[in-house]
Amino acid sequence: MRVTLLAVVAALALPVAAPAATVEILGLEDVRPGMVGVGRTVFEGSRIDEFRVEIIGVLENVAPRQNMILARLQGGPLANTGVIAGMSGSPVYIDGKLVGAVAFGFPFSKETIAGITPIDEMIEATSTTTPRAASARFSAPLGASAAPLDAQAMVAALRRPMPALSSARATVHGDMPPQLVGQSLAPLSLPLVFSGFDASTFEWARGIFSAMGFSPVMGAGKGGPLTRDLPDLQPGAAVGLSLIEGDMDLSATGTITHIDDGRVYAFGHPFYNLGPTQFPMKKAYVYSVFPSLYKSWKISAAGEAVGTIDQDRVTAISGRLGQTPRMIPVQVNLRTSRGQERKFAFRMVDDELFTPVLAYVALASVLQSNERAFGTSTVRVDARLSLTGKPDVRVVDLFTQEQPAMQAAALVAAPLAYLMSNDFERVSVDGLQVDVSSDETIQSATLERAWLERTGPVRPGSTIPLKVLLRTYRGEAVAQTIPVSIPAAAPRGTYTLLVSDGQALTALEQREMRQPFAPRDLDQLIRSINALRHNNHVYARLLRSDEGAIVRGEYLQSLPPSVLSVLGGAEQGVSVVPIRTAAVWDFEMPTDYAVTGARVLTLTVERQ
Repeated sequence: MRVTLLAVVAALALPVAAPAATVEILGLEDVRPGMVGVGRTVFEGSRIDEFRVEIIGVLENVAPRQNMILARLQGGPLANTGVIAGMSGSPVYIDGKLVGAVAFGFPFSKETIAGITPIDEMIEATSTTTPRAASARFSAPLGASAAPLDAQAMVAALRRPMPALSSARATVHGDMPPQLVGQSLAPLSLPLVFSGFDASTFEWARGIFSAMGFSPVMGAGKGGPLTRDLPDLQPGAAVGLSLIEGDMDLSATGTITHIDDGRVYAFGHPFYNLGPTQFPMKKAYVYSVFPSLYKSWKISAAGEAVGTIDQDRVTAISGRLGQTPRMIPVQVNLRTSRGQERKFAFRMVDDELFTPVLAYVALASVLQSNERAFGTSTVRVDARLSLTGKPDVRVVDLFTQEQPAMQAAALVAAPLAYLMSNDFERVSVDGLQVDVSSDETIQSATLERAWLERTGPVRPGSTIPLKVLLRTYRGEAVAQTIPVSIPAAAPRGTYTLLVSDGQALTALEQREMRQPFAPRDLDQLIRSINALRHNNHVYARLLRSDEGAIVRGEYLQSLPPSVLSVLGGAEQGVSVVPIRTAAVWDFEMPTDYAVTGARVLTLTVERQ
């Protein structure tokens, strides 16, 4: 089989000659032990170097309809480094015919033994048009009765094992060195370069991304002039896959295997096996190779975007040169406790699985690099998420004491997680703006007392003052007054007046619902996120005993018995939860403190 390659740069530009305009593919059935060929990769700079490849044998059916070629590599720094993270995708040729991509290695191996993914399988896997399946669903309660999503719920979706090839074992055709029997081949990890990130945030993120099969690296930088005017991509060249770009940069680096009429194949194993993607494809510069007994890796930096990675499959990633993908712009405006005004601008990939986690990591890094991560601190955050054809999503809150920067970052990332993984319709995010201010003080208070200034029955339509006493972290007393309005149509009887923080009111509603909130459409989901309660508000609610129901997440109060009977008996496939109380008046009072505590009062309404 013959395929057409793109024109490559002139031979003078590189010391190693580029492949001819066409290249023949060597089928797996023609690969034999003892064959010798050459591989191509970048060990330093943008120069493509050759290394020697000796075929050991073929591993058949390491996964359904997947095979692997086992080979010994020699040349360049490989004797000291072993197979290098960042070599993923390095093309291997035998007698000028393309065999496949270096993609697997043995950790702690005393010999430079690699697994090669056949090129036929790389092309076949990435030619599918299968739509992307849902990557994650976040089932934490949400709505007017919900607290923000815990950040761990987002990253938990990323903690799934790599494809079965990572633990593949199979019979080898040919001479298999005895020391390799029983060993496990693992996909070569991809160097994931964090540039412009706070060191403490990187340490946290390293654990997450290492578990995903990457080799996180801090401080390589964007490359500056070194990443400019790089040669055009060709087989053996370093290629970057970018997740964040701008004032912060997060990119994975591998190697180009094959280019056919503008179609690019790389890695020989998945980035994360996401299926269809829209990630920027970039040129990359390799500073050097960092040798390690366990796992050596390339120190690299991504350059300019030259196309789009649109397929991430079990045997390869693939994309097309030319148009670059749309990314989500993010603007962070920060006012520090020292009165400094700072602005950060960057762009994130538009991906339902990665975008929320990237937003969380990036915002946490901005906050922690400008304020202390632990100790006395208060963070106020006001974030606005713009959606195409939908109302804006806005979250505002205050966090203090325990890691406020991380809590603020989670509050911003949570709406992205819910919206981008919703079951109703595709959400297009136009942009994210985050305004943050911080103080090196603890702005917290306890709801110590709540009382009514007048005693005895009250009349419908009247207003009575409710006194609230807050005790601050320093012991200072702060008194506030809430005007309680009794509805004109309020029937006579005994009422409950709840005064509480947002979490206590949320807990009450969740107990009454007796099941997680499930929005019925995207509009209801957006309204629910916009109605999230705030840590720095005191909430007051006047309740009375009444029959009602929660239907499809909506509160229906004071329902006649006949309606309740119909709702409870009809087989409509509709979620109906009976309730025994009705809220006749609600109020929320903003404060300068993160408030905790709740008080319950009773009052009697009598009509004239």
